[in-house]
Amino acid sequence: MAGNWEVAPPPKTVDGLLAVPIDISSITASIVFDGASASGSADATLTYTVGPTSGNPFFDLRQSVSQAWLDGTPFPAAKLAHHAFGTGSFTDLRVIESGQSAGSVHTLRVRYPLAVPDSQLSGSYLPRIEWAPGPRLTFTLALSDLNRARYLEAWLPANLQFDQYSIDLNIRIDNTAVPHSVITNGSVTELAARHWTVAFPARSSSVSPLLEIRASDTVERTTGTALLPVSGKTVTIEAWRPAGSAVDLAAQIAAIRTLLVDNENGYGGYLHDDRYVAYFTGSGGMEYEGGTTTSADALLHETFHSWFARGLKPADQSDGWWDEGFTTFHDDGANDAVPLDFTAPPVALCSRDPWQRHTPTASYVSGSALFRGLAAITGAGPLNTHMRSLYKSQAGGLPLSTERLEEHLVARSGDVRVVHAFHRFVYGLPDPIPAPALWLRDDIADPGADNWAGAFWDSPDLWVRTADDGGTIHQNPEYGQDNWFHARVRNRAGAGAAAHFVVTFRATGYAGTEFVFPADFFEATAVKAEFDLAPGETRVVKARWPEASVPAPGSHTCVVASVLSRFDDPAAGGHVWQARNLAQKNLTVVDLVPGEYVVVPVVLTNRLGEKQLVHVRRSDPGLRVAVVHRSAELLNNAGLAPRPLVEYPVRSRVQEAPTQFDCGGVAPSAPVAPLARAVLASADLDAVLRRFPDAWQAELPDEPVPLGAAPFSPLVVGLKVELPEGAEPGHGHRVDLVQRRVDTGRIIGGVAVILNASTLSGDRDEG
Repeated sequence: MAGNWEVAPPPKTVDGLLAVPIDISSITASIVFDGASASGSADATLTYTVGPTSGNPFFDLRQSVSQAWLDGTPFPAAKLAHHAFGTGSFTDLRVIESGQSAGSVHTLRVRYPLAVPDSQLSGSYLPRIEWAPGPRLTFTLALSDLNRARYLEAWLPANLQFDQYSIDLNIRIDNTAVPHSVITNGSVTELAARHWTVAFPARSSSVSPLLEIRASDTVERTTGTALLPVSGKTVTIEAWRPAGSAVDLAAQIAAIRTLLVDNENGYGGYLHDDRYVAYFTGSGGMEYEGGTTTSADALLHETFHSWFARGLKPADQSDGWWDEGFTTFHDDGANDAVPLDFTAPPVALCSRDPWQRHTPTASYVSGSALFRGLAAITGAGPLNTHMRSLYKSQAGGLPLSTERLEEHLVARSGDVRVVHAFHRFVYGLPDPIPAPALWLRDDIADPGADNWAGAFWDSPDLWVRTADDGGTIHQNPEYGQDNWFHARVRNRAGAGAAAHFVVTFRATGYAGTEFVFPADFFEATAVKAEFDLAPGETRVVKARWPEASVPAPGSHTCVVASVLSRFDDPAAGGHVWQARNLAQKNLTVVDLVPGEYVVVPVVLTNRLGEKQLVHVRRSDPGLRVAVVHRSAELLNNAGLAPRPLVEYPVRSRVQEAPTQFDCGGVAPSAPVAPLARAVLASADLDAVLRRFPDAWQAELPDEPVPLGAAPFSPLVVGLKVELPEGAEPGHGHRVDLVQRRVDTGRIIGGVAVILNASTLSGDRDEG
């Protein structure tokens, strides 16, 4: 898991111990089977890092530990006992009764005799360690979704399924001359007769390994290949069956070849190296990474699971519903759209209990019904496109929580009905009575009602940080790294509780006005699902702004946010100032040398189709503010006095002949200065002239002027602000460009710029 704790369960106090999650980096084990005594034993070592909280690490093993060593020192096996974590049987976990510091690295070694695990032993295909005359061994891990404690922890010390690590096994069968075969999705090396190593890659988790050991005369094997169209891999297909089985392995290899090709074409590249292993046991089916134990009838379902379940994996078993639901939806053609019936009782597919140890059986029927309902909301084609993009972006990375699935579908679809569907038919929540009243302040004085009449483009409840540091002061985003969106969400006193709500963030990439929901809020840059906000309560909701989507140099960032919940959504077509659950941050902060200026490109929108006025508010009368445009006529018509933006000879490097490309384009005469990431600065006149060539400027008075876009059309202007020569360092100079309707004087838009006086010409904000 590489130290990323986003999907790990929280610490939990059990029997006076603070149990904390760990990040296992590797599991190594020596497993020896003895034909003479008809027994087996294991000697296994975990190497792990303690999570961000100091305490007592938890893990699981459903075998009886006889000896243990912690960091090479003997450790009492009794201090690795099971403790109750969840509710119901087989939800207990082992806790290491040794306090360990956050971030510290340790090893835990355990020895134990192998026996049928202390797990829920239900289902059609059970864990086995059995001997027949010869002696002949039958050993099978037999992982199971539907039965508790039936993942890797049944046989080896392991973590819950959120974690990922390498697994290296050394397996030997002593005191038998009978040849044996290993059926596995791991990489097998035969060291000697009946002695192998089996290696599983670092992306493996407790749900990944397929491992069967059988006497060679009890199984049969056939191989084939498949050339995959997306990854370009040539995959070796291994098909196994019990000796004498009627399963046609050649036909099944042909079927697997078709399924692998179809799945790649539909959802993306095959993740599991260059092998696919199928053991046709005759009944049931279970998915593994690049492998399955299956019947012929279940092959379609189980092969698809190498994409959704073992390519893109659930974060824990409360999330296991989505891979079964979507795979069943896929089995049925992935094209069936059936609207959800919101008069039907709620369905709880995701309990949000991190200690749940089984996948609910409702995942197949109710889970596929949920995806059919989502197809009715978004369209079946778009839904599959959204799931394809989810697979491509996250498969092989962090396991997927239910909340992350919801966030992705909300971001991509832009449809509030997705939130309603998850509320009732995934989390199983009743409709809220009374409804919550969630809101974000447009201004310090905003009391939380709709139709706020004041300034709204610099919400105090919306900000960006360049580091995950808990800060509450807005920063310009930093290009080339992750940033973090923040929203301070409030639930009005006297309203209903918000059992589930979603906050969306979008960085527009430009300074603009008159943002309208939902068109200007989606596709969202980041989305965060949250739960349980009581009336009168306030919560800061944070979402990572991935590096790949942070605007490139030369762009300005306006952030818009919405809060969505059952029975409390913004109205379609509403503006930020009309809805309490919409907000925006249209603010640029610049460090500037006194005497220099910046030009912020602004898109003035006229979605109301009314005549408009603009004026400026300035914190310092000495701030010179002008509007920049290529048309002097437009500025004249607004009653302004235009003059050329550049009134003196341009630097010689601007006048030099630019390099011309064969295609007719020209190379910039100089690199764009760092400051030009968010604004255009006089320190880099080339950038200003590239953005506003042959432009005109006109001073803006404090009183409104009739400068605005034509009805339903955007107007792009530059807001030029000059910092006075005598500006004192450490003092912020603020300018607001305000947009109003002519008929009512109502404020309908605005942008803000804060200039901080800098003492050095190179000391500029690079956000």
